[in-house]
Amino acid sequence: MNDDPSRPPGPPPDWVRKGRGIGPSVRWTFTTEAPLTGLALARETGEVLAADEIGSLYRIDRRGEYSAVNRIREPIRQVAFSDDGQFAAALAGETQVHRFDRQLQTQWHLDLPEQCLQVAIDPYGQYIAVSLADGGNLIFNAQKRRVAGFASIRPLTHLKFLTAEPALLGAAEHGLLCCHSLTGDCQWEEKLWSNVGRLAATGDGELIYIAGFNHGVQTFDGSGAPIGSYIVEGTVNRIATSYEPHRLIASTVEKHLYWLDADGELLWATVTPEHVAQLSCDPFGEWAVCGFANGQVICLDWSRGS
Repeated sequence: MNDDPSRPPGPPPDWVRKGRGIGPSVRWTFTTEAPLTGLALARETGEVLAADEIGSLYRIDRRGEYSAVNRIREPIRQVAFSDDGQFAAALAGETQVHRFDRQLQTQWHLDLPEQCLQVAIDPYGQYIAVSLADGGNLIFNAQKRRVAGFASIRPLTHLKFLTAEPALLGAAEHGLLCCHSLTGDCQWEEKLWSNVGRLAATGDGELIYIAGFNHGVQTFDGSGAPIGSYIVEGTVNRIATSYEPHRLIASTVEKHLYWLDADGELLWATVTPEHVAQLSCDPFGEWAVCGFANGQVICLDWSRGS
């Protein structure tokens, strides 16, 4: 493992300096030991959870220094982080679900009979949701007990718990956006006409965004009704939003990176040297964390220049 994977702030790299618009400073950078597979933000504490393909898990503080680290036997494919930073969840291998405490020590793990696609954890770490390749979806409580299950017409490749109400958003790779209660009851479903690269939502769930590839950033209200699209240059495959509807950050297959306001107006744009694998945005829309496939994680900060 790297002796010092964090780096103090220095001159912004060329791709940041050469961006168009209101550019950020670089708060910190961090490099995982192997290619990045997961990135999540604890919105209350500002801590970041990162994972790589050799099973390493890192908790990174607001200064970009790792404050806890663990490695499990299987490659990690997906991660989730509670808003208070107390608990985390991960998918490892094909079928394993892990729950971690604040020090990233394993509290328990499950080996499910079907391939796991995505994992989500609620804001306070009381529930973990897992979607399966056969279209099944399971919700477990903190004591490892299954409390709900439901089937979706398509396997859900994206999951997200809402903060202001006990509900779980889900999206399939193509054709479906839905919302379920914690008992598994379907609250609404909406057909999609595009593929989905990522799913994001404001804290109250009143605005839902998907990275819709050639359809741009598609926007829906809290009932799943389409509002419109933000069209940017390129094929949008990653998206993250602030807790309040202030900022969006999006990336494309062509390596464009965009910082947008709530109306979809472009505030900053650049071209990155590597493909963006993961994005997270802070609750107030002042900074964002960008993770690249090669393992580099960088915190872009607009608060100091605003």
